[in-house]
Amino acid sequence: MSDRVGGFFLLLACIAVPIIIVDYRITMSGFDGGVDATNAERVAYAKQVYSKVAIGWTFEILAVAFIATASIIFMNRSSRAGWALAAIGAVTTLPMYPFMLGGYGEVLSTADPDVELFAIIRAMSNVSFLVGQGLMMLGFALVLWIERHSADRLFPRWAHLVGIAANTAAGVVLFLIYFDQMSSFVVGGMFALIGFAVMALFGASAALPGVNKRPSVAEAA
Repeated sequence: MSDRVGGFFLLLACIAVPIIIVDYRITMSGFDGGVDATNAERVAYAKQVYSKVAIGWTFEILAVAFIATASIIFMNRSSRAGWALAAIGAVTTLPMYPFMLGGYGEVLSTADPDVELFAIIRAMSNVSFLVGQGLMMLGFALVLWIERHSADRLFPRWAHLVGIAANTAAGVVLFLIYFDQMSSFVVGGMFALIGFAVMALFGASAALPGVNKRPSVAEAA
């Protein structure tokens, strides 16, 4: 029963997060400043769109909490090492949301926002996001790597391989950005969407065991 609950949480989260990511990217595409924009320019645009993106963040914090919960539940599986890493990543990500929902909200609600304080909150949020999500995606990749030969594997190996590649790529990109070796997450974001799709399949397979049940040798005969 616990695995079904964990699967349901993982399924909901891995459907919600990509939707929120795409909506956020569409909203932020209206910002013309680019990576070299000044903090004053970022504050001005953030003030315009904050009420919209805050709605997504409100749901995203619940989704990441669901991923952390599902990861803890799934530690009874052979892939526990990967789930432990994913759980740590999700928990590391969670402090980002109070910074953005509480910190940004207070700063941007004033008539004359404090640009320096905004920059500090943004820097703290970035560390939480890049490290936390990087660990989480690599944790997902490790889960799928271990599960691909597991006796209780939930879906075909080719789907595991797709998920391993996508989650690993997304995790590596996040850490490259963290170490200032990349400046954009666009490429990593594409891989992340694929990675979340595979993990949603994992969640669905755990929540509804009959969906991707593989035939036994006797059944196949």
